[in-house]
Amino acid sequence: MDTQKVGRQIQEVRKARGITQMELAQMVDLSTKYISNIECGFKTPKLNTFVAIANALQCDANTLLSDVLDTTTGQESALVSKKTLSLPIEEQRRLLRVLEVMIEETRSI
Repeated sequence: MDTQKVGRQIQEVRKARGITQMELAQMVDLSTKYISNIECGFKTPKLNTFVAIANALQCDANTLLSDVLDTTTGQESALVSKKTLSLPIEEQRRLLRVLEVMIEETRSI
């Protein structure tokens, strides 16, 4: 597994959420240095640590693993999710409503 890609994804999501490394470290009961090492690709988190980070960042594991997964299933959804994370919550909700309308229209064709 490319730990640098995973670390970069964690960092991107963390920043998009407006969370500092220190805040994330406190949320998952780790040191700031360890979070930095994960984001730089120097350390590979254990599964329970990875899950804790995903939960703290309020994102799914596929988003954090999208650059290292060999399958295309869900990657497009993960990319959409990744891009919307930086939007304010009101904009995310508006985008969701637009997507729901588009999906409903596609089903009725």
